[in-house]
Amino acid sequence: MSTTTWRDSLLPASFRGIPFVIEQTSVPAGQRGQLHEFVQRDEPFYEQLGKQAQVHKLTAYVIGADCFERRDKLLEALEAPGPGELVHPWLGRMSVKVGPCEVSHDRREGGMARFELELYPDLPRKFPSARANTRQQTVKASSGLLDSALGRYSAAMSKVDAARINLIGLRNSVSGAFAAVQQHFAPLASMFNGLSGFVLDIVGAPDSLRGLFGSYLGSFGGGLFSLFSSRGGSSGSSHRASSVSSYGDSSISNYRGPLSDASQHVESIRAIDTVPQVSGADTGAAAQATANLVQDAVLVQVSQLVADLPVAPKVEPVATAPALAQQLVQPIERPEVPVADDVLQLRDELDAAIWQASLKADHAHYQALTEVRHAVGAHLTAVAASGVRLVDVTPAQSLPALVLAYQRFGDATRAGEVVQRNRIRHPGFVPPLPLKLAQE
Repeated sequence: MSTTTWRDSLLPASFRGIPFVIEQTSVPAGQRGQLHEFVQRDEPFYEQLGKQAQVHKLTAYVIGADCFERRDKLLEALEAPGPGELVHPWLGRMSVKVGPCEVSHDRREGGMARFELELYPDLPRKFPSARANTRQQTVKASSGLLDSALGRYSAAMSKVDAARINLIGLRNSVSGAFAAVQQHFAPLASMFNGLSGFVLDIVGAPDSLRGLFGSYLGSFGGGLFSLFSSRGGSSGSSHRASSVSSYGDSSISNYRGPLSDASQHVESIRAIDTVPQVSGADTGAAAQATANLVQDAVLVQVSQLVADLPVAPKVEPVATAPALAQQLVQPIERPEVPVADDVLQLRDELDAAIWQASLKADHAHYQALTEVRHAVGAHLTAVAASGVRLVDVTPAQSLPALVLAYQRFGDATRAGEVVQRNRIRHPGFVPPLPLKLAQE
C-alpha cells in the first residue's frame, strides 16, 4: 500500500512557465508594528499595525548542460513588466510582481546559475468608489417641492377675488382635500374647527393656511419616521404585516409601517388630483389651488417617509439551522429586510401618481415634481435591491406553518410571515396551493 509523502505534494517550481529548482524560500508572517519603550518604565508597548506584506524571497537554480540558455529565458521572464504566475512548490500558484533580483555564477558550480529572487504579491488595487446618497437626494428634492408648492399656492390665490367665492360650492369642492388633511395632517385638521373652518381660512386667510403647511412639513425635514414610530404607526396594520420579511422581531418595524403609510398617501394623491366642477371662476380657482396645495403637501410627506426607509444590511445565510426544539427556546435573531416586490410596487405606484400630478403643473413646479419623482424612485430602487424577492412555492402536502417555515428557511419563527403573506386561515393547516414566500 503506497503512502503519499510531503515530497509527493510539492509542485515543480516555475515563473511564467520557465522552470527552475528552489533550494530554500521564506515569506514574512505575523503582524508588523511599532515597539514603544518609555523612559523609566520597564514594560514596553507593542502597537500592531496590520499584517506583514508577503514578500517571497527565493533562492533558485537552473542546472544542466543548457543552463545558460535557461538562465537567459528566466532573466527575460523576470525583467518583463507586469505580474506573472509563480508556481511555488510549498504555497501553490500565485500572481506576483518581480522586485530586485540577483543572478550569480561560480566556477566551482559549473553548469549552474544561482538566482536570489524577491517577489511581491500582485493584489488588485482598491480605489474608493463614490455612491449616491439617495436618502439625502430625496430629502433635498422634497424640500424643493415644498417651496415650489407654497409659491404656486400664493400665486394662484393672489388672482382670486374672495368676494366672488361661493362658500357652499367651495365647501363641496374641497371636502376631499380636507379628508386628506384629516388623514395625514391630524394636528393641522384639529386647528380648523372642521370643514367649515377650513373653507373660511381659504377665503379669509390663505397666507395663514400656506404658513401652516409650510411650518408643519418644514419642521420634520425627512424625520417623519421618528414621528411615525412615536405614534405607533398608521391604521394600515393588515397591509403592514406583509411588507417585510421577518428576519427580525422588533416592536417598531423599519419597513412595515412606512410602506403601508406611503401606500395610503398614494391613494390620497390620486383622490385629490382634481376637484369637482363648480360655478364661478374664482370658486373653481380657489378650490383647485387648495387641492393642489394639499396634494403637494401629501407628496412632500410621502417623500420624507420614503427617505427614512433604510437600505438593509447584507444578511448572511445561516450555515446550519438550529434544531426546532432549540429555536422554540431561543429564536433566531436576524436583521429585518424589506420584501423587494412590495417596495418596487410602491415605487411604480408613486411614480405614476407624481407623473399624473405633474401634468397640470406649470414649468417650474413640473421641474420640482420631476426631481422628487426621480429621487424617490432611485431611493426605493436602492431599498428594494437590499431586500428579498418573492417566489412561488407549492407544498407537497398540507403542513403547519411552523414546519413549512423551518423546512423553507431553517427558521421556525418565520411561521407568522408565511401566514400573513398568504392570508392563511389557520396556521396549523397550510394548504398545498401556490404560496408567496421570500426567496431566502
